[in-house]
Amino acid sequence: MELKELRDRIDSIDDRIAELFEQRTLTACEIAEYKREHGMAILQTGREDEVLKRMQEKVPPELADGARLLFSTLMDISKCRQQQLLTEVKPFVPESEVAAPVVGAVTKGSYTADACEKFCGEGCKIKYYTDFASVFRAVEDEAVDYGVLPIENSTAGEVGATYDLMLRHRFYICRSTMIPINHVLAGVKGTKQSDVKVVTSHAMALKQCSKFLEEGGYACEEASSTAKAAERVAQLGDSSVAAVCSASCAKLFGLEPIARDITDVRDNYTRFIMISKDLQIPKKASVVSLCLTVPHTAGSLYRILTRFAYCGLNLCRIESKPMPDALAYLKDNAFEFIFYLDFIGSVKDENVMKLLTGLEREMKFYRFLGNYEELE
Repeated sequence: MELKELRDRIDSIDDRIAELFEQRTLTACEIAEYKREHGMAILQTGREDEVLKRMQEKVPPELADGARLLFSTLMDISKCRQQQLLTEVKPFVPESEVAAPVVGAVTKGSYTADACEKFCGEGCKIKYYTDFASVFRAVEDEAVDYGVLPIENSTAGEVGATYDLMLRHRFYICRSTMIPINHVLAGVKGTKQSDVKVVTSHAMALKQCSKFLEEGGYACEEASSTAKAAERVAQLGDSSVAAVCSASCAKLFGLEPIARDITDVRDNYTRFIMISKDLQIPKKASVVSLCLTVPHTAGSLYRILTRFAYCGLNLCRIESKPMPDALAYLKDNAFEFIFYLDFIGSVKDENVMKLLTGLEREMKFYRFLGNYEELE
């Protein structure tokens, strides 16, 4: 048989599948109406397992797994359609943005100050704290209007401390942005590169400059921030100790750049978020963030992602992290994970709200983190 004849046969089969898919979807809508009239839940786990088992038995063993995947996807599509028909949503009621806000950040001289000015304008009032946890607490206690924190770096990855604290505190993301990171090696005046034996900085900054530091054979010491590292070098006044920080930070503490452009990758950016205690949704909000757990079963994450695909939503970030001690009560085994999802969308979209409502009702753990603006 010629290839064209085989392809024509596939086309004919696909046409029949499309017709049956339409019939199945229409029947699913009738089922949705029946569930509405009788107050039934969308998810019927027992019925689903029964169908999947029956479909696997209808095909040869080598096709059983494929049949399960095909029919689980069909049922997920049906559930998405039923969810759109049945789910009633309660719109978010956001608070107004604060004019001339006080912003909480970590340590004067760090890159966070650049993010604060990008969020709130030059000359914005910044209240500095010693660590990320203090910034979260300040937002919760209303000591500041907003908090600004780093969340991930383009070369070194996530900022673990921020992620851990995100699950310990109640907050909403209202903006995010990317800040270019240009590190220098800074020391007290008159220091030569050959004098330096120890380099101190934030763990993320040390990681971003790992190649330079390894080639120099320096001993590395972690600090709570790049600014704290620069401050310590200035206080020591010892030419054998230098800091990795920005040129402006070095100047702030009276240090001199010993070597410039020392990051491993030139296009190095850190993403910062601005958080508030109460929900605020800027007019140009275009990104939705949430975190959740998924059932610890094969294909569970894939099936969750099917819901986003059905709604035509573009997922721009998926991050998984081991479940922290703060949520230990949720663990069924030692390898539970929390998933962080970002997607392009707006809670003003009814289908987005129905998706979020369904996830909140069905997931063992779910938290909406905000619908916010991504500043260029």
